[in-house]
Amino acid sequence: MANPNEHAEGMMGEHAEKEYADFEARVKRTIYIDHLSPVVTRQVIRAALSQCAHVVSVEFVENYTIPYDIPAAALVELDDESQARSAVDLMRDFPFIIGGMPRPVRASLARPEMFPDRPSPPGSKMEFLWLKQGDPEYDGMSKLKSLAKRQEAENMALIKLL
Repeated sequence: MANPNEHAEGMMGEHAEKEYADFEARVKRTIYIDHLSPVVTRQVIRAALSQCAHVVSVEFVENYTIPYDIPAAALVELDDESQARSAVDLMRDFPFIIGGMPRPVRASLARPEMFPDRPSPPGSKMEFLWLKQGDPEYDGMSKLKSLAKRQEAENMALIKLL
């Protein structure tokens, strides 16, 4: 007799695999654009890219290192992977200015870790643990924490200067 729990787990596994495959396809047709002007909107990005691709969606990337909501980068989903590659090539080969910024934007193909809503790969497990002062990894984490604080201070100084 078949175990109903095994059937349910199999269905959930199939769903997770399909969800992750759909996510991977989305990543392949998405580009990352950096060095955006703070006044750039979704409509400006759509209009700028309309000369080389059809924009499906625009998602601004939040910069968590500063307390201001200043968009400086965006993930732009296009119709397909070939449009994504063509758009990146165009922006690498020619100065591509969006929103009147005095310097051209930079573009690259998106990577999975750039998406805040990325699903976990099927079969992956995450484990968390608290580090105590005596643990071997504690010193490394302390160094990372101080580097993050220093970067935040530098970012704030640059924003105030601008």
